[in-house]
Amino acid sequence: MEIGAHIDALDHEGARLAAAAAAVSLTDPVPGCPDWAVRDLLSHIGYVHRWAAAIVAGRLDGATGSSDEAVGPVPGDAGLLDWYVEGHGALVETLRAAPFDLECFTFLPAPSPLAFWARRQALETAVHGADAATAAGKPIEFADELAHDGIEETLLGFGARPRAFEPGSIRLLPGAGPAWRIDLGDEGARSSQDAAEGAADVTISGTPTQVYLWLWNRPATVEIAGDPTVADRWKQVRVRWS
Repeated sequence: MEIGAHIDALDHEGARLAAAAAAVSLTDPVPGCPDWAVRDLLSHIGYVHRWAAAIVAGRLDGATGSSDEAVGPVPGDAGLLDWYVEGHGALVETLRAAPFDLECFTFLPAPSPLAFWARRQALETAVHGADAATAAGKPIEFADELAHDGIEETLLGFGARPRAFEPGSIRLLPGAGPAWRIDLGDEGARSSQDAAEGAADVTISGTPTQVYLWLWNRPATVEIAGDPTVADRWKQVRVRWS
């Protein structure tokens, strides 16, 4: 996906998140995040949007320091949804206005800092929009292109960070898109597109959206064929900012 398409996706998915959150109570639980209510979800994504916008707008070269100051205080319940909407809109505007030769902090490989932030915020917002929709009892599907893009980012970005796994192999079949193979071991998770039907310990199949949500350890409607204990090893992967 191109930068403009990612920013458009951020705009769209952020609006869907707001609509889902408006349809529930701030105290309703978020099924994909056991310790969160909708209030916590909005506080988190509202913070992230402002944090990202501050890095892009200020061309900051680090993730630490003044992030709390840049974000400001999180409001009480009465103003929380409006605060989220304001921050989301400001992030979209900031990314649209940013130069293509932007230089600033990033934390995953990308063609450019602007490409990184547009993609990362589109996907961050999409997943948390799915959280809000699930809390509202109305699960959503992403555009297939966005879901496939998210699968790639998760596997080759967050999933590739060093960590030790008990050995095993996972095959992903996300709809009609590219198949993936994940080999787990002492050196981490090594992922590659795999069009062949080679044997794996477990195969996860479903729509691109559902496979993507499964990778994020969210409630997902997927078929698990093979050894489910190997599939469970993926739960060690945790997404973090840096």
